[in-house]
Order: sequence, then C-alpha cells, then structure tokens
Amino acid sequence: MAEMLTDLLQNIYKRIAQLGASIQQLNDSLNSLNNNIEDKISNLTGKLEEFSNEITNTQTKYIDVVREIGEGTTDELKLIQEGLGLDALKNLIKKLDDFSKLSEGILNQETVNLLLSEAIDSVKSLKESIKEEEVVE
Repeated sequence: MAEMLTDLLQNIYKRIAQLGASIQQLNDSLNSLNNNIEDKISNLTGKLEEFSNEITNTQTKYIDVVREIGEGTTDELKLIQEGLGLDALKNLIKKLDDFSKLSEGILNQETVNLLLSEAIDSVKSLKESIKEEEVVE
C-alpha cells in the first residue's frame, strides 16, 4: 500500500508539474500577445501621427496655392482692366459727370436769362452804333 501511495503522489506531482508548465506557457503566450499588441498600437500611433502631419502639410500647401491663384488672378484682372482702358473710361465718365454738374449750375434759368438779356442788349447797342455811324456819314 505504501507503494501505491508513492505512485499516486508521484502522479499528482507530475500533473502539478505539467499544470505549472502549461501555466508558464500560457503566461509566455500572454506576454508575447501583450508585446505584439503594444507594438501594433505603437505602430498605429506612429502612422496616425504621420497621417496627421501629412494632412496639416497638405492643408497648408492647398491654402498657399489658393492664395497664389487669387493673387495672380487679381493681378491679371488689373492688367486686363488697364489693357481695355477701363480706368480711362471710368475717368472719362467721372469728368463728363463733373461737366454735367457744372453745366447744370451754369445753365440754370436765371443764368440763361441773364446771358440772353446781355446778348440782346449788346445787339441793340450794336444796332444803335451802326445807325449813328450811318447818320454821321
């Protein structure tokens, strides 16, 4: 019976040893899995950071390109405006408008009446001078 008890204890010991080895293998597998997950997360974080930097660079470049296009277009429009003489045309319209306003002031009814009255008086004076010269001769 002592032998049976010794065999039973040895079998229990072997099973405990196998269970310990299995637990150690499971622990090693879990550690490996954790390391693998950490590596993947670190990789993913690096890729996301690169992607974020790329987006920032692309946005900056895009904004700069749009700004350059806008400035170039503005310059070209100014050149076209000058080439078509639009500035000169605006200036002419302004001068004509000023002339029109000045004319309105000069050609109001009172001024016209005064000018006509002076012209009529001048014509009368001229006629009288001509008659006097005829009489004197």
